[in-house]
Amino acid sequence: MQPSVDPLAASQLLETIREELAIQACSNSSALSFIKGFIVGQVSVIVVIIIALRYLLMEDVKRVKKRYIPSRLSTAPPSRANAGVSQLPASYISSKTYYDIVHHPPESTDWLNVLIAQAIMQYREDANINNRLILAVDEVLNGGVRPSFLGPIHVTRLNLGEEFPIFSSARIRSSDELGSMRAEIDFEYNDQITLGIETQVILNWPKQAFAALPVSLGLSVVRFSGTLTIELINPPETTTKPDVPLERYIAISSHSDFVLDLNVRSLIGSRTKLEDIPKLTDLITTKLRNVYIDKLVYPTFVKVKVPNMWEERDRRTREKEASEALAGTTVSDASSGLKSKAKEKMQEFVEDIKEA
Repeated sequence: MQPSVDPLAASQLLETIREELAIQACSNSSALSFIKGFIVGQVSVIVVIIIALRYLLMEDVKRVKKRYIPSRLSTAPPSRANAGVSQLPASYISSKTYYDIVHHPPESTDWLNVLIAQAIMQYREDANINNRLILAVDEVLNGGVRPSFLGPIHVTRLNLGEEFPIFSSARIRSSDELGSMRAEIDFEYNDQITLGIETQVILNWPKQAFAALPVSLGLSVVRFSGTLTIELINPPETTTKPDVPLERYIAISSHSDFVLDLNVRSLIGSRTKLEDIPKLTDLITTKLRNVYIDKLVYPTFVKVKVPNMWEERDRRTREKEASEALAGTTVSDASSGLKSKAKEKMQEFVEDIKEA
């Protein structure tokens, strides 16, 4: 007799076997996907590392432009006939002075800071003798045309500080002009340069000097930094007249990204006093910044004339040529006068012969 099989139990067993097989298939596929992803990720990391090592730590010798620096001990200088013919002045000078404008690192200007500090220290000591600097600034502020509503200005305090300007990162860059170069130097000055003044605002209505309002101001320069540019300007010969010498000068200007931090203290009134008015502080700060921008920020600049060694000689040559031209004119006039007189005498002689 064969045992009976429950159909329900058999179907449940088959369903369980199918689920186990499905779960095993899913686990196998997920494991395969994980292995594939792991392999792809590792290959990607290896490729990135190879590329980084290739472009960051190695050089392609064929693509690197070699820099040749001739020896200073060479006794066979190149011919000057073709020197600089195919090069701009900037590239010619940089090649002769061994200065790479692109790759040369910024230079230190410690020696310049020491020299400027010595000069400033001497000027400070000279300025404190008999308050000569205060008297000079007082004379400048009260000189010229003063507005009618402003009384005499008295300098109450003048402190030149104790620190010195620090220059750094000197470098040579190509200028905007074709074939020119300029020097760029960063500077920073952190100190307390203070100027204190007292004056009066005079009210001239309803009558002259009807009332006066005392005003005290204290201005301090806390921080001043930026970048200076120094460039030698050689105007082309075509822009000047033949008899006018070329004017060469050094142009000193500043970049527009300068920092000027000011501290303004104000006191207005005698009994009821207004102290540190924000509107007045903004007005003074904006005015001083605009003055600096109008006078020194590029494209405006301060011009320092470079003396011309041949200017005096050229002037004497022009004067000599002018005097010779004037003398030649006088001689020609005299000779023409003598010729006319001789012609008249000859005509008179011929007439006398005819009459005889």
